[in-house]
Amino acid sequence: MNESLAEHRDTGRIDFRMRGVVGVWLRHYTAFKGGWMIEMTGILLEPVFILAAVAFGIGKLVGEVEIRDGGVGYAVFVAPGIVVGNAMWHALFECSWGAFRRLQTNRIYDSILAAPVSMRELALGEITWGATRALMTTAAVLAFATATGLVESPWAIGILGIGLLTGLMFGGFGLIAAAIAPSTHMLTLVFTMVGTPLFFFSGTFFPISILPTWVQPIAWALPLTHPVRIARALSTGDLHMGLLWSLLYLLVAALVFYPIATLLLRRRLLV
Repeated sequence: MNESLAEHRDTGRIDFRMRGVVGVWLRHYTAFKGGWMIEMTGILLEPVFILAAVAFGIGKLVGEVEIRDGGVGYAVFVAPGIVVGNAMWHALFECSWGAFRRLQTNRIYDSILAAPVSMRELALGEITWGATRALMTTAAVLAFATATGLVESPWAIGILGIGLLTGLMFGGFGLIAAAIAPSTHMLTLVFTMVGTPLFFFSGTFFPISILPTWVQPIAWALPLTHPVRIARALSTGDLHMGLLWSLLYLLVAALVFYPIATLLLRRRLLV
């Protein structure tokens, strides 16, 4: 362990400056600009293909889906879930797989902490960059959904904020995974055992109400369920006070994951 990292053992001191967070974010943004054309295929094209296939393919075979205030076409029902679902994937990938490469393979974190940047700043910079990636794909896919008539309410603009919050929540979770994973092989479990079940069982493709009674409480406890619920309500204009609980869930989860990620990252780097 070099001296610059050793300095960060003093966890009692105040070691948070917003300029450090911005510096980490700018470092990732600069790297992103270097290959933005390739990056945009994942941000825009892949989720648009998924949305188009499900909405205009499967959607032709499925009739209306019941929501709180009536029924909507399947394409309209599934679109907001796919939008925020892809926000989850991008934040999760960037802050788990991407962060692990910067942590273990490229040793970029050693250089960042020598800047100096504190561990709190590094963790928040990583999470906010993951949230930025989530916001990018949210904006791109939401624009496509709007242009193709899959959005029914002007309140859908609020989905941008939900995509950002989703990115903050899953960015924190992804960074936790990166901090504890011993190898990339173990890190793949984040996608196969966490991301995939969340994508399919959080109300994205079918109402939670059709699941077995004993499964429904589990589905409501899943973190992606709540951004999907809010995004669908904003997209269809079906707003109600119950959405505040889902918003609170998002905010609390994001606030809880950040300090846990910071603590685990500190242990990983300073051992």
